[in-house]
Amino acid sequence: MAKNDKTEYKIGEFLTKNNIINQHQLNDALELQTFNKERLLGEILVTMGYISKEKLIMSLEMYMMTTNSDKIGINEWLDQEEIDLIIKKLEASKLKSS
Repeated sequence: MAKNDKTEYKIGEFLTKNNIINQHQLNDALELQTFNKERLLGEILVTMGYISKEKLIMSLEMYMMTTNSDKIGINEWLDQEEIDLIIKKLEASKLKSS
């Protein structure tokens, strides 16, 4: 999936609005991302120690459920088992709401 800054910002905005990270942490991560466009925002936040991988996974799950987005590039660095778990939870959530 081709990434674009708008998508990255929406995820970052979601994380800050839900008090998962603060604006300063988001700005730091986005600044680092400008030097390495291949790295995902979440990966940078985890590497910097601003968020745990587990909390990021839960946050991405929340983001995907609230935005109905299931294509945000998480498969580029999460384990397949973690991806499968997120997808399974999303599908279960969609079944419950219908």
